[in-house]
Amino acid sequence: MEAGTRNPSEPMLTHVAQRLGVDPDDLRYGRPPGAAADLNDALQRARRLLSEGKIGYAEDEFRRVRADASRYALTEPAGWAGYWLGEARLQSGDLRGAEEQFGRVRDEPPSTPRTAAVARWAYCRFARGDLSTALAVLQEELRAPAELPAHADGRLRLSASLLYIFVELDWRERARRLEADAQALLPQATVPEWLAHFYTTAGQLRRSPAELPEAERMFTEAGRIYRELGLTREVGLCHWAHGYVLRRVDRLPEAARELSAAAEILRAVGATQDHAGATLELAEVCRRQGDLDQAARLATEAGRISHDVHHAECMAEADRLLGLVAVGRGDPAAGERLLTRAAARYEQTGLMAELVRTCRMLGDVLLEAGREADAVVVLRRGLHAAEKIR
Repeated sequence: MEAGTRNPSEPMLTHVAQRLGVDPDDLRYGRPPGAAADLNDALQRARRLLSEGKIGYAEDEFRRVRADASRYALTEPAGWAGYWLGEARLQSGDLRGAEEQFGRVRDEPPSTPRTAAVARWAYCRFARGDLSTALAVLQEELRAPAELPAHADGRLRLSASLLYIFVELDWRERARRLEADAQALLPQATVPEWLAHFYTTAGQLRRSPAELPEAERMFTEAGRIYRELGLTREVGLCHWAHGYVLRRVDRLPEAARELSAAAEILRAVGATQDHAGATLELAEVCRRQGDLDQAARLATEAGRISHDVHHAECMAEADRLLGLVAVGRGDPAAGERLLTRAAARYEQTGLMAELVRTCRMLGDVLLEAGREADAVVVLRRGLHAAEKIR
């Protein structure tokens, strides 16, 4: 057996393992002592490196862990290593590569890493403009039996991903119902990072002055968890979410501070598309404060990044922002062109609430120019889109 010319029988393997006080699989797969714990520790270290922006180093470690875990038949750390490889691609702005990597883990047997990969695969589909597939996959997974391993953590992760899409679609009633269902999972959650992710997402539902204290409580708790875990990028995402809500309750100076902090952190850690998203929010704050030059500069930068990574929603948002800036500068022709393109992109991605808002803005531009017939066509298009909002 030591020479590799003969395999032990199962009774012999069990007997030897019992005498040695080890798991039979440690002998079966040649695992060194403490292999599972060592691989999990390596994953946690690489996870922190990724969040700090050391993407290349983290990817190398994830690949090593996945290879070692696969060789030792340790499916859980192998699955997590595959999942974090997808997150590394996503952080660097490679949406297609991230989707492909998450898809590989999604095809593996049911496990907590697989559930996390499904959630992120659906996000990639949504970001690239395939709303219907993203919704269908997430809803189907949430309908699956709850007896799967670590189902509370997995369902919380899926719920947070679906909640994010509902927030983006402005489906507020459905988002509230989903949040209420997910609240029952919180006492059972064992993955602190996913708990923080849920708080960050749910806080963005609270967009009125009366709800602001509750939103800020959620963001504060999420930030505390992320800091304890040593996750820099995720702290930046908390600042972004906080600024997102502050902008919507017209607390513009505070929103600018939060969004500036978010953009700085996310740029520093190489979170390409996250940086672009936070920058777009900051550009809108600048526009509302009357700084059109800064708004144009920020929106142009974010639009270029979004175009490079093929993030459909942010491309549309950049067009709309630049269109409003053009109108503010006294160039309605450029404004009309950009708003028209933004409306087309929103419609293509299925973001009907944003299409409605864009049609209203474009209609105002046309009415201001005395083009009432054209404005009626655009506003009617917005009304038809409003009927599709659920």
